[in-house]
Amino acid sequence: MQKNRLKQLKKDFNTGDESIQKGLMKIYSNADGTLPDISHLEVRRRSRLRTIIIAAAGISIILAAAAWAGFLLFGTGRSIASKSIKLAVSGPQSIASGDEVTYVIEYKNIDKVDLHDVEVIVRYPDHFTFASANPAPTNNFSSSWSIGTLTKGQSGTIEVRGTLIGEVGSIQTVNATIQFRPANFSASFKETASADSQITSSILELNIEGPVESLTEKKVQYIVKYQNNSEEDLKNIKVKLQYPGQFVFQEATPPPLTAEDSANAKNNEWLIETLPGQGGGEISINGGFTPNDDSLQATMVAQIGFMGATDDDFSLQQEKTIITKIIKPDLSLNLIINGSNQNQPINFEQELTYSIVYKNLGQHDLSDVSISLTLEGDVVDWKSLVDQHGGRRNGNTIIWNKDQISELDVVRPLTEGTIDLAVKARDGASLGSGTALTLISKATATLPRVGDMTAEALSVDSNEIQNSINTDIQLQSQGRYFDDDNIPVGSGPLPPVVGQKTSFRIYWSLANSLHEVGDVIVTTVLPPGVEWDNKFLAGVGSMSYSSGTKIVTWKIDRIAPNKNFDDTTTWFDVSVTPTKQQVRKLLILADQTTLTAHDKVTDSVISKTSPAITSNLEDDPIGGGKGLVIDINQ
Repeated sequence: MQKNRLKQLKKDFNTGDESIQKGLMKIYSNADGTLPDISHLEVRRRSRLRTIIIAAAGISIILAAAAWAGFLLFGTGRSIASKSIKLAVSGPQSIASGDEVTYVIEYKNIDKVDLHDVEVIVRYPDHFTFASANPAPTNNFSSSWSIGTLTKGQSGTIEVRGTLIGEVGSIQTVNATIQFRPANFSASFKETASADSQITSSILELNIEGPVESLTEKKVQYIVKYQNNSEEDLKNIKVKLQYPGQFVFQEATPPPLTAEDSANAKNNEWLIETLPGQGGGEISINGGFTPNDDSLQATMVAQIGFMGATDDDFSLQQEKTIITKIIKPDLSLNLIINGSNQNQPINFEQELTYSIVYKNLGQHDLSDVSISLTLEGDVVDWKSLVDQHGGRRNGNTIIWNKDQISELDVVRPLTEGTIDLAVKARDGASLGSGTALTLISKATATLPRVGDMTAEALSVDSNEIQNSINTDIQLQSQGRYFDDDNIPVGSGPLPPVVGQKTSFRIYWSLANSLHEVGDVIVTTVLPPGVEWDNKFLAGVGSMSYSSGTKIVTWKIDRIAPNKNFDDTTTWFDVSVTPTKQQVRKLLILADQTTLTAHDKVTDSVISKTSPAITSNLEDDPIGGGKGLVIDINQ
């Protein structure tokens, strides 16, 4: 039996040897099936230098790997994973800002050897205030515990209690690090762990109350209420307000953080140094909204939080907002006097035509509108008042409402109207001299109701116009043959005779009442046929004549107030030789006389004129009425 088995093994071997041989033939045969000649083999020798370089590189890689492994194994402060110690930190997942929180740090030696120089270091979240710990910390910052030696399997626990504040919704993280040195190592290692808590609420509660709607230029009040919902006293609480851009702060109770005369005055911050447990308070803010803003609503934002070491260190706890709808009366009120809405000088006895134009530019009806016009000054001649609307006069004020003008009952959006009246300025003789007499005019609209809102004492003013009374400078122009003493100042025949020369004297006189005037110029033109005799006398100023233009000019630099006609005078002589065509006609000795002067108080130019002077000499008591030309040769 054994012989048969040996025969079988030999047969299998030969069969296997044959198959192996066929495999080798397939691998090493040439393309044509023949075997290569391997009796002569070329041996290519490797460069010795290359071998040395490759060997050196290999050794360097091995040394670097060994150094890195040693660093990982023996380097100070590196972890050796969980083979030596187990560390865990736990705390509440959700907390209320400002409430007390407890963190638990658990550690255990899970190595096979003792651990020496064990120390636990805790890094607290920002705005965490340490209260106590069990066991007590071993450093001054209440953040480190020196454990010493932790034997195999030994464990420990640290409980830390304190107060944590932060913004609602924020994540607060506490980190713990444990350092140790295994008994069989000379280097130190560490493990770290952390726990996250989210601030989901605050023990501080805040609310703000205020008007849902408000008119511009109307006093409004906002009330901010705050509450400590915990049993513990809270320190350094700050309330902050963010005012809308168009809000104007007036006052607050209690006053803001700093006084108004302080260089760092703030009208929107309040500091509560201590807020007792379950205690609260409120802040009242008064102010109003300006009308020159395009916003249709105002958002007031109130915030409460804990103040840190600096003013900028503020931990927000709660924020509340209130939106106030701004209602603008938007009544346009424009005052016009004599076609202008600007300041302008006026003269004595001048008629002043007033127009008060109103228009509702807002989006709400204006009900029970009352419009008044106030004329401040003693220059108004009230007897000359012409008011077709029949407004009620109360002193120097005229008032119109729906009883006089039915359209004022309800002035709807885009409705426009005009109130016209006229009044004269008084004459100069009834007013005293002195400083500038000024008329100040202004219209006012009172709006008791805007839309559905009652508007207490809401009013809209028009533009104000000042009309200063010009000085009453007067011009007197006379033609004479005889003076006031009945002495002839003219020569030649009177009445004038055809072909014969007659001379006349022309007098100019000025009177000034209220203000000093300057740049005074008086001119006239001599008609054709009238000659300048070059005889004149100017009491003040200077007299000149242009033969080319036949213009007579009298210039005076200044005339003081309260001057009469006797103080400022001049005269000049003219002559005329009548022709046959002028028989039984009056001769024009001087055209219309013009006066211009600058009122130095009202800063305006005054112009006056006087009629032409004829040979009839209306101002001459003796020579007057004898101005018709006669012809004695007929």
